[in-house]
Amino acid sequence: MKSVERRAFQDCPMCGSSSIEVVFVRECGEAHWSLARCQSCGLHFTDPRPSEEFLANLYSDDYHMELRAEGGTERAFEAKYRRYSDWLSSHQPLGRFLDIGCSTGLLVRMLRDLGYEAEGIEFNRQSAEWGRQHYGVKIHDKPMEQCGFEPESFDAVALTDVLEHTLHPREFLRSVGDLLAPGGLVLVTFPDIRSLESRYFFLMMRLTGRKWLWHNCRIPAHIWEFTKETARACFEGAGFRIIDFRRSHQAEEGEPWTKRLISLPAAPLRLPPVAARFGTQMEFILRKDDKVKTTQTEPANSVTAK
Repeated sequence: MKSVERRAFQDCPMCGSSSIEVVFVRECGEAHWSLARCQSCGLHFTDPRPSEEFLANLYSDDYHMELRAEGGTERAFEAKYRRYSDWLSSHQPLGRFLDIGCSTGLLVRMLRDLGYEAEGIEFNRQSAEWGRQHYGVKIHDKPMEQCGFEPESFDAVALTDVLEHTLHPREFLRSVGDLLAPGGLVLVTFPDIRSLESRYFFLMMRLTGRKWLWHNCRIPAHIWEFTKETARACFEGAGFRIIDFRRSHQAEEGEPWTKRLISLPAAPLRLPPVAARFGTQMEFILRKDDKVKTTQTEPANSVTAK
């Protein structure tokens, strides 16, 4: 499959290879977005890269409006956030915690209730204000570098379903690392574009010609679609090492009956014991590795370089 537009990236933004193929093309109005894959390192990324203005509009106003209602965030995220808070606290009991991209702040509230000194960052001002009022937690609604945080002032940071939305994931992680105390932890989660479920729906999409079936590909909202291997390369390039890893299944809500029918062969992948090994959602705990220097040279045209 070839892109209907001229490719914006001539080289892979992670490894610099010029061996890039287009895996999938999505049309949004008059715009066309490609999911490109580097044949050398395996990185998947949106091509062309969305602009900052596009992303700001995408996550403003009514974005996640359903969460800003009584019980809305709990219905969507409470069980998942409970697992996250229990997992994080098993590695880092108490301390100062920051949730970046915290939505309405439920995870911040959960960790505060466990005894953490917890706060969050959320760019959607309506969600941030709603969370401040509803959960009584501290939520900043401006970029991390404008929040006045002191270097090495946090013991743990959460990036749950966030890093794949950033323009420069490796540089973003390096900035997070600057905020962490020595040995500090980061909880990172995002989906695996090469999971068994994703590969199944990609096959169904190719067989039926119905692009909407491959719900695992979320370009252009996901600028990066990771695998475990490309995630590890990104983490290590930013000065982190993986100290714990697991998988889960994140249910899709409101599926049409046609998709539910086609999904039946993949249903066993959603069972908790199976999802723990083969699930699409990847969950990492990273430790800041203070012995690693993160000033290595990257490709001059890399979108992960300053």
